[in-house]
Amino acid sequence: MARPIKASPQSKSVKPRKLSPAQQEERRIKNREVMRKIRLRQRLELQNLTSTVQQLEHQYAEICRRSSSLSPRDQSMTQDQTSSECNPSFENLVAEAKRLGAEKMLLRSTLKQNCEWIRLVQRARDFETSSLLAAQKFQQNQNVQLDTIDHVQAAQEFGFHPLTEQDLAQTILDHKQEMHRVETRLIRSTELDKVSGKKIHRMQAFGWNIVQRVENSVMEFVFTKRFTGLDVRDVMLKTWNNDITLETFKKVKAETCRLQVLQQVNPHAFAFVREVASPSDISIFRSVFVHFLVEATKEFAAAFDTNPQSLTGTGYVLGTQSLRPDPALNLLQEIESNGKMAWADLALTTEAYDVVDPATGETYQEVFWAGRTDYCTEEDAQRNAADTLQGLLRWEMHIVAPALTLLK
Repeated sequence: MARPIKASPQSKSVKPRKLSPAQQEERRIKNREVMRKIRLRQRLELQNLTSTVQQLEHQYAEICRRSSSLSPRDQSMTQDQTSSECNPSFENLVAEAKRLGAEKMLLRSTLKQNCEWIRLVQRARDFETSSLLAAQKFQQNQNVQLDTIDHVQAAQEFGFHPLTEQDLAQTILDHKQEMHRVETRLIRSTELDKVSGKKIHRMQAFGWNIVQRVENSVMEFVFTKRFTGLDVRDVMLKTWNNDITLETFKKVKAETCRLQVLQQVNPHAFAFVREVASPSDISIFRSVFVHFLVEATKEFAAAFDTNPQSLTGTGYVLGTQSLRPDPALNLLQEIESNGKMAWADLALTTEAYDVVDPATGETYQEVFWAGRTDYCTEEDAQRNAADTLQGLLRWEMHIVAPALTLLK
């Protein structure tokens, strides 16, 4: 993963104080210790709540048993003999049973909320661990000078405000869900989309299985290909480095005319603004998005039908997920441009995995491109579908081909 990248000298913002490696390690140790204490405290709270619920359930069951153990005859005799004492006691038991029932419901709700807190803390911890591992594995070989916009300009021009790690985690989760919906809709559906009635285009070219669908202004796609002899980590590192500067990114998407950094959230997650030129009435499509790199696993079907079990690939996800920082400001900019500029929504992923088939001992790599874009008009969506396919082939030629052995 890339080392933290220095901002461009052109940036006028006040740079935050750089931490030395020792200070960074001390901060990580301190964060891990704080997380450990939080998890320990919540684990103890969960145990106490569980114990309290069990005690209340036992008391509630005992009260119910006592109230129902007397037969009607015994109850009648008891009422005749000690009606003045029995009635208040029975009323107290009923009131106590209701109170315990209410406390039981409250504790169950608290216990459920506590479990949710623990899940969120665990998710944050897992994300931090994944971030540290990725940062250690992906170190840039050279410093890359990025074209950076300071926070003041980003806020004024796009309504963008710095993201937190929690914002990033939620964005990555949204991206994962969006890609799952796209994959399910395209790969597992028939030739004709049952919902929209639109045809799903399927083809094979240059070893790629290509599935695309255009409906109005929305274009969705899934491209898959199997390789052998591919260094997954090296390919994803090269792709990451290629994606973060305008000069190199234009080798894949030539129509890009602007690519600037709005924020470096962490060493492997940036917020960008990108503008793409178009020959249509809308001459510029602008996007603000998060670009991130994380480790991941994915299930794949076995290479041969004789092995019905799915195989787990391990690799990396290079994701792009649009943000709409200030919709009102965005709309105003579109109006002021007289329709020459519009916002394009992006949800894109480039994934590469190492897969080992234990039944055959075969090792290969699965590469997966998928995404969903909204380019405002059907004409531009159709053009974007063609541009995306061309970008895939340019990416393979520029990034993959120099060290590639194709599976024939």
